[in-house]
Amino acid sequence: MSLDKTLLKEISILYVEDDDVMRTELASLLTNFFAQVFCASNGTEGLEKFKKNHKKIDLIISDINMPKMSGIDMIKEIRKTDKDVGVIFSTAYSDKEFLIDSIKLKVVNYIVKPIDIRALLESISEFTEHLSAKKIIKTKNKELSLYKEAIDVNTIVIKTDVQMNITYVNSHFCEISGFSKTELIGKEFSSLKYHDVDIKVYNNMFAKVLDNKMWKGKLKQITKDNNILILDSSIIPSHDEDGNINGSMIIQRDITQDVKKQREVEVALMKEKSDIFIKTKETFAKNSVQINELENQVKQLFEELNKVELDKDKYLKLLDKYKDDIKILTSKVNKYEKNEISNIKGIDILKIQKDNANLKIEIKRLRDNMENLIINSQKKVNQLRNASKLEVEHLEKELEKVKSTSGSTDTKILLEKLKYWEEKAKEERGKIEDLEKRVMNFADSKTLSKIFSGK
Repeated sequence: MSLDKTLLKEISILYVEDDDVMRTELASLLTNFFAQVFCASNGTEGLEKFKKNHKKIDLIISDINMPKMSGIDMIKEIRKTDKDVGVIFSTAYSDKEFLIDSIKLKVVNYIVKPIDIRALLESISEFTEHLSAKKIIKTKNKELSLYKEAIDVNTIVIKTDVQMNITYVNSHFCEISGFSKTELIGKEFSSLKYHDVDIKVYNNMFAKVLDNKMWKGKLKQITKDNNILILDSSIIPSHDEDGNINGSMIIQRDITQDVKKQREVEVALMKEKSDIFIKTKETFAKNSVQINELENQVKQLFEELNKVELDKDKYLKLLDKYKDDIKILTSKVNKYEKNEISNIKGIDILKIQKDNANLKIEIKRLRDNMENLIINSQKKVNQLRNASKLEVEHLEKELEKVKSTSGSTDTKILLEKLKYWEEKAKEERGKIEDLEKRVMNFADSKTLSKIFSGK
């Protein structure tokens, strides 16, 4: 067997031997292998050394027959306070009584004198490995204990037997539920279900556990005051030493408040959606009213454009009439001017001159009337053109507002209507421009200059 010197260096020993030579030689050799070696010459001294250094000493190597106190009596005293320290006896003989005492004192081994150093070290090595394993187990048990404490503080732990009767509950569940441990131990786990939970849920859950499978889900359980508990649960089967299912372990986390908060959020969201729907409906109704108002305004604009068209035709007819009158008068004037007055017999010269003067006055009056009519017509045309342009711009802005708040389908319809109205306005502007061209054809340069000098 190979020696693990690293493990040997981790322990300290107490060596008790009444033979001074043997004690000195063996102690000197053992110091090469162990962390520390304490020595004593008899049982009484060994007991005192152990009491002073018991926290350091892991193993005792002792002779049996010694003055003042034997090795067996020394170990009996030590066992009153320490049940775990290792013991190896060295003896020159072996008898039944010694073996029985050794077993009772939990002796690790015994070495027959003279001591075989290698056999001693191998025996100590086996003990050291066992001691190391015990330390590891102790450490892990301590860690498990800490984990258990942490789980008990924040998590519900329940154990049941194979019939799903509760055999253990931790304090955390008692604090949450209001039940005491005595009230819960022996009750069926399903007796904790909330009244609206179907028993089939628990039957299916237990069937899965008995099939050696884990069950996970949320359970609704009652408190002692018949309030509801919502628990995130995991249930796993537990086994005996032979691997047979002997019950279950239930790990639960209280999520009652989380579920309540989630429901409150869902209710708030539903209310918010309802408010948004109502506001959207009101906004749609308001937009519908605005759209109707815009349609009426456009309709009025359309009527005004039709009126402009009628006025335009009226003004053109008047212009045609004034043009014909001017031509007739101009022809008459030219005729009177070309004929020699002296060759016309029976004509009253003064009368003709007077008529000619009156005719010129009438021509001037007609020309002034025509100019005023053209100027007024042009002003009316400009006013209608600007009003039409402003109205269309106003309608476009209004429709942009409606577009940002109304549905996509209504917006598309309004845009098509606006496009139609813009085309109609463009058509009317064309007619107005045509009216201007006709005015320019009828009027002379002096009149046109007077009309358009302010443009």
